[in-house]
Amino acid sequence: MDIRDKVSRKWNVCISRNMAFRAKAIARDAVDGSFSEQYRRIYDYAHELLRGNPGSTVKVKVENIDGEVIFSRFYACLKACKDSFAACRPIIGVDDCFLKGKYGGELLTAVGRDGNDQILPIAYAVVEVENKDSWRWFMELLINDLGGDTVGASCTFISDQQKGLFQAIQELLPGVDQGYCVRHLYANFRKQFPGKNLKRLMWLAAYSTYPQGWEKEMLKIKELNEDAFKYLIAIPLRFWSRSRFTIRPQCDTMVNNMCESFNSVLLQTRTKPIISMLEDIRGKWSVSGIPCCHALCAIKFLNINAEDFIPDCFKKCTYEQTYASIVYPINCEQVLEVTSYLDVMPPKKRILPGRPKKKRRLEPWELKKDDTQMSNGGFRKRCSVCRELGHNRNYCPIRPQQTKSQPAPQSGPTPSPSQPGPTGASSQSAPPQSASSQSAASQSGPAKDAPPQSASSNSAPSKSGPATIAPPKSASSHSAPPHSAPPSQQTTGPPNTRPTGAVQPMRTKLKARRRRVWKP
Repeated sequence: MDIRDKVSRKWNVCISRNMAFRAKAIARDAVDGSFSEQYRRIYDYAHELLRGNPGSTVKVKVENIDGEVIFSRFYACLKACKDSFAACRPIIGVDDCFLKGKYGGELLTAVGRDGNDQILPIAYAVVEVENKDSWRWFMELLINDLGGDTVGASCTFISDQQKGLFQAIQELLPGVDQGYCVRHLYANFRKQFPGKNLKRLMWLAAYSTYPQGWEKEMLKIKELNEDAFKYLIAIPLRFWSRSRFTIRPQCDTMVNNMCESFNSVLLQTRTKPIISMLEDIRGKWSVSGIPCCHALCAIKFLNINAEDFIPDCFKKCTYEQTYASIVYPINCEQVLEVTSYLDVMPPKKRILPGRPKKKRRLEPWELKKDDTQMSNGGFRKRCSVCRELGHNRNYCPIRPQQTKSQPAPQSGPTPSPSQPGPTGASSQSAPPQSASSQSAASQSGPAKDAPPQSASSNSAPSKSGPATIAPPKSASSHSAPPHSAPPSQQTTGPPNTRPTGAVQPMRTKLKARRRRVWKP
């Protein structure tokens, strides 16, 4: 619910949008702290982090601009994360996400995976922008914390094809294994080659575990679209096809969901000031290596112990060793020790055109509506007319039938023998009416578009209106005169009423609705 709606419901006061925005900013500063003040104490926070967790790596990079110390970057790798990664699988997912605070920036993360397929945060950094220089700075510190080039070269890095990341890793670790997230790879592929068949064949080619299966699927893609085949064949297979993966990472993952999951946990954290955000992050913190069914049958036939063929990262003792280290708590911001460093100023705010975006930009194929789409209330949207799924009231198939005005059922008094209906066996002219009968008939009003009645003819009574006083008729007159109006246009009710069964134009209906009186 919006702040303005809450204020209006609780205190019956209407406030402007700017007033609500300022009140929200004041409340946020009181709860999470001020953005600019927390940048001043970034050195104090780094000192406290090292005091509480000895052996950790904490780096603060600043720039001197016009005599002011401006914040640039922050890096942290806790000692417990270093020790835990030694017992994890040798695969690291790296990703970035933008910060939603007042001064913006980018958050770079490195996440590992243990033997139970759980994510393990390794290191994180706050940089001004995502480019080759920032990625090189982050990866260089990460490789040193993991144990140097020897350990780094034995790992596999999976990413989403970020700007400058591939070049930075190849410069630091030439020839190291890298993998691309197939979901992001398909998002770029779909922009040029949409279609369900191409999507299915591409994923089948990516999941093929042997080269012959990959070639089979790629030939199907070539028959369907040769340009799509050339697009995929230009990407090195070792980056996206399981058939070219090595057994070194001991993991067969095709997507970078471990980083995406970690970033989704920090969705609200990224809106907070620098120190509050870093504290939240610190507190949250063959191909697969498992023998296949054929290998297990051979091991059982040879009467060999199967546990000897399972990597150490899947064993219970290793799993316990992964989380044996502890991330120690530190003092809060109010009791941080004041260091001798100069006060750090926040970075220059980059003002981009348009409204600041706080949600991830969805791909076109993610915007497709289906039966599983939910509304804000958690329920699927239904038509307000028929209460069915799949359409709204504008496209409801029942609505056109409801708008058509159906003639009302005729429920009038049954004509007596002295007053026969319009369908008689014979028709004769009625005797002339008296003066009293003519005055009684004039009160009911003339029929719409009906010809004027002569003194020797009388119209038949309507079945939908009340009965009118009529003079006695002779036995030979049993039918209506031949020139009388149809029953749907005859009216015998009071004036200013709509004729039964008549359809009025839309403009007349709107005017009558405004006046709340139906036109005759």
